[in-house]
Amino acid sequence: MSFRVKLLISYIAVIMLCMIVFGSTVFLSFSRHFNSQISDNLQQVTNLAVDNMTKSMNSIEQVLCNVQANSVITKIISNPQRLSSYEEIAAIEKELQAIDPMRAVVSDLKLYVINRDSYPTSFDSLASSSSLVENEPWYRRTIEKNGGIYWCVLDSSDLNGVLCVARAFIDARTHEVLGVIRADVNLSLFTNDLSRISLDHKGKLFIVYENHIVNTWNDSYIKTFINEQEFFDAVYSSETQPQIKTISGAKHIINKQQLKDSPIILVYAANYKDISADTALVGTSIVFTGIISILGAIILMFLLTGWLTAPITRLISYMRSFDKEWTKVPSEMITNDEMGELCKTYNTMLDTIDSLITDVETLYKNQKMFELKALQAQINPHFLYNTLDSINWMARAHHARDISHMVSALGTFFRHSLNKGNEYTTIENELKQIRSYTDIQKIRYNDKFSVSYDLDESLLKSKIIKLTVQPLVENCIIHGFEDIEEGGEILIRLFSEGDYIYIEVSDNGCGTDTDALNKALGHTIDYNEPIEKYGLSNVNLRIKLYFDDTCGLSFSTNKNGGVTALIKIRRQEYEYKAIDL
Repeated sequence: MSFRVKLLISYIAVIMLCMIVFGSTVFLSFSRHFNSQISDNLQQVTNLAVDNMTKSMNSIEQVLCNVQANSVITKIISNPQRLSSYEEIAAIEKELQAIDPMRAVVSDLKLYVINRDSYPTSFDSLASSSSLVENEPWYRRTIEKNGGIYWCVLDSSDLNGVLCVARAFIDARTHEVLGVIRADVNLSLFTNDLSRISLDHKGKLFIVYENHIVNTWNDSYIKTFINEQEFFDAVYSSETQPQIKTISGAKHIINKQQLKDSPIILVYAANYKDISADTALVGTSIVFTGIISILGAIILMFLLTGWLTAPITRLISYMRSFDKEWTKVPSEMITNDEMGELCKTYNTMLDTIDSLITDVETLYKNQKMFELKALQAQINPHFLYNTLDSINWMARAHHARDISHMVSALGTFFRHSLNKGNEYTTIENELKQIRSYTDIQKIRYNDKFSVSYDLDESLLKSKIIKLTVQPLVENCIIHGFEDIEEGGEILIRLFSEGDYIYIEVSDNGCGTDTDALNKALGHTIDYNEPIEKYGLSNVNLRIKLYFDDTCGLSFSTNKNGGVTALIKIRRQEYEYKAIDL
C-alpha cells in the first residue's frame, strides 16, 4: 500500500473509533437518561393511579366508619331490652339506607349482627344474623382484625366482580364486637379510572390479589401474565423500583405498589419494546448520522491526503532520478514543516555525497602517491641480503672485524624491518632488532652511549607491531645525545599491568618539550610531505590502529632531565611463527 492509502486508512480508523466511542457514549447516556425518565414517569403514573384509588378506598372506609359511628344502630344491637327482630331489622335498614343513599361509593352495604339467630335468613336484607356468614373466610379474617378494615376480592369476573370491604362493629363503651359491617363495591366501578391512565397510551394498569390478576376489561395484553410465575415473583418482590422481566419471550417493564394496608396490589405493566421505541429511534439516527459523517469524512480525507502526500510524491520522483542526475529539490518545496525539513535534508545529503566523492578521489590520489613513494623506497630483499653477505665475507677476508660486525647487524636489522611482509612480530624479535640497530649506531658514534635492559622475560613472546621501538631509540641517539660527547645512557624497560604491556625507553640526554611532543602525536599526516617528518605520529597511529584507542605512545620528562617514551599495547600472544633473527 502507498503512504497515501495507509494515511487514508489511518484517518478512517481514527474517525470510526471516535464516532463509535462518541455514538456509544451518547447512546448509553441517552439510554440511561431515558430509562431513568421512564422509571420516573412510571412511578408518577402509578402514584397517580394509587392516589385515585386511595381516595376511593378512603371513601369506602368512610362509609364503614359512618356505620360504626351511628348511635342508633349501636343502641339497637347493644340494648339489653331487645325489640322484635323485624323492628330491629327495619330500624337498622333505615339507618344503613341513609348512609350513601345514592350508592355512589358502595354497591351494597350490610350489617351482620352477632347473637341474632332469630333474624330472617334472607340475604336480601341489609341486616342479617352473623350465623349466615360466620364460616366464610372473609368474616373470620375481619373478626381477627378486631376493628381493622379487611379488603378482599370475592369475584373477579368482568361483569359481576365484587370488592368486599368489611370491619367489625364494636361497642365504643364496652369494646365488645357486636357484628360485622360489609360493603360491596363493583370492581368495574372501582377500577374504572385505571383504564384511562397510561404512559403515552402504552401499557396497562390493573390490580393483583392473592396471585390472581383482577381483569375487568378482558384485555389481551393483561392475559399474557396469567399463570406466569416470573410476573408474580416481580409483583411480590421487595423491589420498589420498576423491574424489567422477560415473560413469554418478550421484555416487559413492571411497576407495582400496594394499595393502603390491603392485600390488593396495583400493577403497571408495559411492553419494553414499546416503551423503548424512542431509544431505538435515537440509536438508528446515531448509526445513520455516523455512516453519513464517515462517508463525508472519507471524501474530505481523500482530498486532504492527496494534498498532504503531493510533496512526498515529488520528492520520491527526485530520489528515483538520483542515479541518473543529481537534481536538487526546488526551493518552493523547502517549507517550515517536516516535509520541508526532509527536502532540506535531501539537498544536504546530495552536498555531503558530492563532498565525500571529492574526498574519496583526493584520498585515492594520496594513496597512490604514498604507494608510489613506498615502492620507490623498497629494495629487493634477496639482492640486499646477498650483497650484504658478500660485503661481510670480503670484510672477514681483509680482517676488518668492525665492518663485518656492522654489515651483519645491518642485515639483521633489514630482515626484521621486512619481516616477510608481516606487520606483527614478537617483543623478543623487536628487541633483537634494537640490538642490531644500536650496534651499528655505537660504531658510528664511537660508543658515546650505552644501552641497558630491564625486561620481564614472560612477556617476550607477546605480540607487537614491527618497528615500534626503533624510532624511539633513534630519537634518543640523534636528538637526546646531540650535545654530548660521551656518557649517554638508554634504558629499555618491559613490564605489564593488568591486560596491558608497557615498553619504556628513557635517556639522560638534553631533553625537550614533552608537551609539544604529545601534542604533535595527534597531527594529521600530509601525504605530500616526506613520511620521515611523521615518524612518531606514525608509530602512535599504528599502535592505535592495530590494537585499540586505549593504547598508544606518550612522552614525559624523567628525573635525569631526559625524555621517557612509553608504549602501551594490549597483551596478546603471537599467533604466527615469527622469523628467527
